[in-house]
Amino acid sequence: MFDTEPQGENIMQIKISRQLEPALAFNLVKFSLQIFEKELNELTIEEYLEVYLQASNGLLLYRKILQSEAACGVVIPEAFIRRAYERFQAEHGGEEFFTRHLRKNKLKPADYLTCLGNELKVEAVLARVAFHAETVEQEEIEAYYESHQTAFALSEQRSARHILFSSEHWSSPQPRDALLHRISSLHTRLQRNPQAFSEEALRHSDCVTASCGGYLGRISPGELCSALDQALFQLKAGEISPVIQTAQGFHILYCEAVHATGIAEVHGRIRQILTQKKRTQACRTWLMALFREPIKNLP
Repeated sequence: MFDTEPQGENIMQIKISRQLEPALAFNLVKFSLQIFEKELNELTIEEYLEVYLQASNGLLLYRKILQSEAACGVVIPEAFIRRAYERFQAEHGGEEFFTRHLRKNKLKPADYLTCLGNELKVEAVLARVAFHAETVEQEEIEAYYESHQTAFALSEQRSARHILFSSEHWSSPQPRDALLHRISSLHTRLQRNPQAFSEEALRHSDCVTASCGGYLGRISPGELCSALDQALFQLKAGEISPVIQTAQGFHILYCEAVHATGIAEVHGRIRQILTQKKRTQACRTWLMALFREPIKNLP
């Protein structure tokens, strides 16, 4: 099956036998990278045995899938196979290096293309089987959410606006006091009329958000500096924060809306999870039935 020769105290270099069929050689190279992230000739003897087992089982599985009724009519365009081949070439340093890589692993380019085409066809067949899995019902989504609420715990968000009087030009206590007086006057006006926040931000704010009325968007805890973060998440919808001083200057925040979390926020994500589970199960059920049939050889 293979030969070995010493390469260090415990490392054995594996030499692929010339008698290996191309499909098995293809799988050996693939599983060597997938399992150990190594080239085949870099594996230890123990690693090679693991890769050989996985490659043999994978070849058996592929043969069963390609012989199935579900594979009838599935055709992978040559151009699609060629693009995949060229992508692998690029990943291995270009055509010359990739050809050398194939030769080192006892694979001819034509054989590699055939094996690659079969692998793409297997993927297409499994995608066809998965497509016919049962749809996810609303009741299943709700049940999954109820039993996984900890995993879907989301931080409450707030839509907020912001006004900044920058401290960039502070040079003495007097300008600072004047700045504080200005923003305190503005704060008094905003408390009387919070709906004017956007207009006041446009006119007075030194923040880059001034051009859009001070709008910060939907904010999650931890996105702002600690002083602003703490102030914002104490506000209810429609409330104005006190004047907040930081190293950047004086700030006022306006909480436009509080976005509570619940199943609505994760509905789509749960549907994706359950859909994938059903598709995986559909493939497993199909494969179990498939293995009750005899196996033929493929060219």
